Amino acid sequence: MKLLSSIYKEHINTGLISLDSNQRDAINTLQDLIPRKFKITDQLINFFIKKQKIKKGIYLWGKAGSGKTMIMDMCFSFSNVNQKKRIHFQEFMIDVHNSLHKIRKDANMKDPLNFVAKQISSEINFLCFDEFQVNDIADASILYRLFNLLLDSGTFIFVTSNIVPEKLYADGLQRDRFIPFIELIENNFLNIELSTNQDYRKNRLQNVNTYFSELNKSTDDEIENLFTKLSNGVDLQKKELIVKGRKITVQKHAMGCASFEFDELCNNPLGSEDYLAIAREFEIIFLRNIPKLSLDERNQTKRLILLIDALYDNHKMTIISADGEPEEIYTGKELEIEFKRCQSRLHEMRSKDYVDSARID
Repeated sequence: MKLLSSIYKEHINTGLISLDSNQRDAINTLQDLIPRKFKITDQLINFFIKKQKIKKGIYLWGKAGSGKTMIMDMCFSFSNVNQKKRIHFQEFMIDVHNSLHKIRKDANMKDPLNFVAKQISSEINFLCFDEFQVNDIADASILYRLFNLLLDSGTFIFVTSNIVPEKLYADGLQRDRFIPFIELIENNFLNIELSTNQDYRKNRLQNVNTYFSELNKSTDDEIENLFTKLSNGVDLQKKELIVKGRKITVQKHAMGCASFEFDELCNNPLGSEDYLAIAREFEIIFLRNIPKLSLDERNQTKRLILLIDALYDNHKMTIISADGEPEEIYTGKELEIEFKRCQSRLHEMRSKDYVDSARID
């Protein structure tokens, strides 16, 4: 069996990342805690998680860009248990509140939260939350009991955050009622600070070409290599975003990077809300194979304008391949004025000032 530390060394040897002693020490500590299946049944895995682990979860915190998400993704890939899930914390809590609302509306149940927690635990042995923070009193009021129920049911929880546990929900309403949750984290989770003066995500973006004006194999290869570099070579994942009941399938994402073909986003009936959801979900967007657009591609052109507006307004790092420079993409006349703004934004989004200040949390 390959150790987690060996995977980290492979990333260093292949040049995907540089050695960081704090990351290395964290990985050495974590590799014995991550749920694994060793030719035993899932029932036995649950037993080990519930009875044998001294700690029931991991709380990894540190500054933005210190490598927390990379380590979580490596641990998630390293775990070979069947029932595992990686999700943004806010998305998870929206699902929990929606489930509670539905149960309270449709069923006469004395303890809806217990039912929801048991349902989650029956489906997930290893639960990973990236970007954990608490801002909502509705979340704060149920977190202690929710996490308690999940841990008691055998779900192992891995959390990354920019915030030390004791400062979670600082200055929040009725914070005194939130203190038991902080104590739960401090007592039941392995708390690790990932300390570094480097911002590795920002460093990876230095001298990166963000706009490719030729569509050919060379461009495809460069973009593939760039995606591997910016995602630290971790295993690719598939994800579904839900926007007002509509599903947007993200075929390829890792480490906050997501890759889309032009046809996926602009040849399908998507709108501003869908593009905003993508912009808010991912840190770096790859938009590949934008063709030349004529009068016949009116709808595709309008969607491209909306997509670029969403990415620009959210100041997202965007890697683009297109059949020509921005002013060469649209060859029609009807949307010429509207597309002028899009051209301008595409030029600005490839500028050094824009790239250096891109929103990467």
